[in-house]
Amino acid sequence: MKKRYLLILFFIICITGKAYAWKAPVGVCKTNCRASEGVICLERKPCEPVNNALEEAARDCRAGGPSMYENVTKSTFLDIFSQALRIDRELPGAISQLSDEQRYELESRLLAGKGIDMFIGANPKDPFTRDELIAILKSVSIEDDLGLSTGLSNQTFNLNNEKLVVYDPVLYVDEGKGFELWQRKENFSQQSLGQEKYYVAKIDDCNNARIVFGDNQKGKIPSVGSKLKAEYKILGRQDDTVTKCEIAMLLSNPAIAKSLKDRYNPAKPLTKENFADLLIRSMRLQKKLPPNYANLVPEKLYLVETELLSKNGINIFTGSKPSDSITREELARVLYNYPVIEIIGNSSGKKNQRFELNNAGFSIYDLHIYVNEGAKDEEWNKKNSFIESFSMSKDCLVKLDSGNYASIYFGDDKQGKIPAQNSPIKVSYRLYSPLALLTEDDIMCVLGKLAPVAEAYEPPPGPPDFPPPTDGYEEPATHI
Repeated sequence: MKKRYLLILFFIICITGKAYAWKAPVGVCKTNCRASEGVICLERKPCEPVNNALEEAARDCRAGGPSMYENVTKSTFLDIFSQALRIDRELPGAISQLSDEQRYELESRLLAGKGIDMFIGANPKDPFTRDELIAILKSVSIEDDLGLSTGLSNQTFNLNNEKLVVYDPVLYVDEGKGFELWQRKENFSQQSLGQEKYYVAKIDDCNNARIVFGDNQKGKIPSVGSKLKAEYKILGRQDDTVTKCEIAMLLSNPAIAKSLKDRYNPAKPLTKENFADLLIRSMRLQKKLPPNYANLVPEKLYLVETELLSKNGINIFTGSKPSDSITREELARVLYNYPVIEIIGNSSGKKNQRFELNNAGFSIYDLHIYVNEGAKDEEWNKKNSFIESFSMSKDCLVKLDSGNYASIYFGDDKQGKIPAQNSPIKVSYRLYSPLALLTEDDIMCVLGKLAPVAEAYEPPPGPPDFPPPTDGYEEPATHI
């Protein structure tokens, strides 16, 4: 451990010239996971589907074996990386029918169009090398929200570096007047006075990077409630071998995955102009546009689309500019009129079944769950637990998983009834909005849910204006 620690520290010093070593108390290195996947922490953002290749890599890593020390292949890396960048949006619908070689070739061409051309013509079974990983990472700056200052002396904040080598760190502090760059020092003892805006970057025995502040005698304490933000670059690990476990750890890190996506496949901001266009297409209103609409200048087309949407009951665009951003409330007013109604699967007849809603990471409310065991759809009861449920209780649980995806759980015939085998499970619910707004990617996947209300479903009457979600919860993310 000591030799490895010194190697990493020496490497960071060679690159930055300013890193400072710090020895933490000897003990077990803890991993704070965001999901129950062993040491690999998986988390999804709004509208982000499951990264199947990443999940498989995480399972392999948890199980140990070759994934811990053997090179990851170019093909495996490309599958994980393409899904992390959401290249899947650009793949054809028949991607599942392609062979591994054909998919590799297609993903290689798509990445080459984004400036990553190292996979073109390469053998998909060849090892993915350290130099190739460095070439992808070197132009990417990771933005890491560290939280808020407590105002106490000697505060420390961990970077989300997942034991990866960090270099070129910079720190910004917002004490109420916007983010300001603070200076990094090797230590406080000889290089810092009381009110100087300095910080120290340290590496502990577990290879975790930390930001440390002073005590107002040596180094200023950020005022209470100050926002802290770090930016840095990563190199991966110092080993020559790039393993499947390292890639899974790297691309499951939300801060790293977001920064890579922003660099290589950024999403467009959701403006009134592109939201109006998406609504026209999702509601199949193109035929009601004038014949020459494709030749209109953007400003004129926006006015035409605004008038058409207004005639169809959507008035959020009236009086706004095409470049204006859509707000959560405006999106909610549109989505309120289109409750989602869908069959999410059939019962297997087994215990403790789980069904994930296709809520795309949007907050949901007004949720109803129906099971058809042969006669008709029957609404089952939502519970917080099965503790008070009996064998024939038609109860189910609703839980929010990572990324604000909702899942429905059924019982085991002792606490909560098991739906009869092959029974369709149908749900209806309303969408509010993702917690972080808003990009075109966030909306594209959910607009496909806009459909006429089913005759059998009568939404509860609401006041003239859009009612915000109120189901007795205080946080939008829990509006089940």
